[in-house]
Amino acid sequence: MVLNLQDDLEEVEKAIQSAKTSLASSSAPKASNKILQVLQATHLELTRNVEALYASLNIHSSYPSLDGVNLEFVRTLLMARDLKINIRKRAIGSFFEWDRLDQAVGGRSQPLGMLWMVYLT
Repeated sequence: MVLNLQDDLEEVEKAIQSAKTSLASSSAPKASNKILQVLQATHLELTRNVEALYASLNIHSSYPSLDGVNLEFVRTLLMARDLKINIRKRAIGSFFEWDRLDQAVGGRSQPLGMLWMVYLT
């Protein structure tokens, strides 16, 4: 969830930068610029809070070999780990599905192609 928060913060940062660019090119009221500054300050505070939340999870104490490693790299590493786990779950589910199909056709030990050869002979 912390990684999702970081992704959301990056999206908000892009939106703030886009708004800042569009306000700079238009004749926006001064109140809009002040509100944008408040949004930027709030975004900075949220970023600090998410980093503090990440630090409180003690990832480095769970994985001492990651001590001193860049936060962005650890984030990418954890996302890759989660992706690997999800792919493994889907692959195992697919294998079980094929096994159930083989059972329905002619049994677990008889592949689907063998059934067609019986009908052809």
